[in-house]
Amino acid sequence: MSKSQNSVYTSLRKDYPRTWRIWYRMNYRCKHNVQKDYVDVHVCDDWNYYTSGEQGFVNFVDDLGPSEQDLEIDRINPFGMYEPGNCRWVKQEVNRQNKRMHLDGTLDNLELAKKNGICGPTYYGRLSRGWHPHDAATLPPSRTRYKNRTI
Repeated sequence: MSKSQNSVYTSLRKDYPRTWRIWYRMNYRCKHNVQKDYVDVHVCDDWNYYTSGEQGFVNFVDDLGPSEQDLEIDRINPFGMYEPGNCRWVKQEVNRQNKRMHLDGTLDNLELAKKNGICGPTYYGRLSRGWHPHDAATLPPSRTRYKNRTI
């Protein structure tokens, strides 16, 4: 990387630290499969830190612009890659509604859970422990553990 390219990267990183963190974490979670939902999600080569290095951040800012304080990166198609044309800056509420799990029927079960007095963290905790989604949404919270509620 030439000296002028390095200074552009350094300047952008200093001017937009929040955007840099979002870009870095996006690359890290896709490369290292930190979260199970990102196993098959990739960052395009132009934005990828591991293939383009610091120039990846410059390209990212050129394509999306810097993030405002209350915005998050969102994939328009949650089954697609992080790439120009499939990413945008949105508020947290919009980002939450565009998750894969909400598009495969889990949102309906979450709404059912809330109607049954089960809060979101309880519902998602049950799913992460292997509960069937309908059971996780309908069985009332209990101080004693439910036995054999896994799929």
